[in-house]
Amino acid sequence: MDIIRAVTIIPVISLVACQNVQAPTMKSPPTTVVQPYAELGADIAKTHCAACHNVSPSGDSPRSDAPPLRIVLSQYNPEALADDFREHIHVGHPDMPDFDFTVKETEGLLSYLRMIQETPAKD
Repeated sequence: MDIIRAVTIIPVISLVACQNVQAPTMKSPPTTVVQPYAELGADIAKTHCAACHNVSPSGDSPRSDAPPLRIVLSQYNPEALADDFREHIHVGHPDMPDFDFTVKETEGLLSYLRMIQETPAKD
């Protein structure tokens, strides 16, 4: 009789125990780009770029000839762009102003650009 009870009770206890167990949650993978100055970069983009470029992760630019900032790094090498900003070299088309950014401001802007970059669609 005890064996029959054990055979009957063990599966029931197992089922009850499984109901209270939650599936393990996956942690978000760590971001591959460190964004130490992204907030500073967002402020710079809003102040210096938003008149012509869209500075958010979606939407069109105010000027049709100014690409949204979320695609800029697909068109320009980030390191070369950083050098140009730091060395006050004219970047972009003739109507684009020259910038005089500090190293920290340049890193901030590039951090923000990396953060909002659009992932290219896969074929």
